[in-house]
Amino acid sequence: MPEKRDREKELKKQGQGGALQALALTTTIGMELAITVVLGYYGGQYLDKKFATVPWLMLAGVLIGLTAGIVGVYKTLQGFFRERE
Repeated sequence: MPEKRDREKELKKQGQGGALQALALTTTIGMELAITVVLGYYGGQYLDKKFATVPWLMLAGVLIGLTAGIVGVYKTLQGFFRERE
């Protein structure tokens, strides 16, 4: 019987923190994608000006930033779901 009460308390705690966890997760995902793409964009623009290759390095920077963001989101989600188990 005490095990059932412990399980109920644990579920109740998860319910209360669930909304905040979801908000934190979505904020993290959005920021990860936005920051990596913006850094890729500005890094590519800088290199385009330096090597006179407009717009090719900027496009490459955005794609690299997007790829890095997707990898970061994947790792974040893996950690989140591992933590929930």
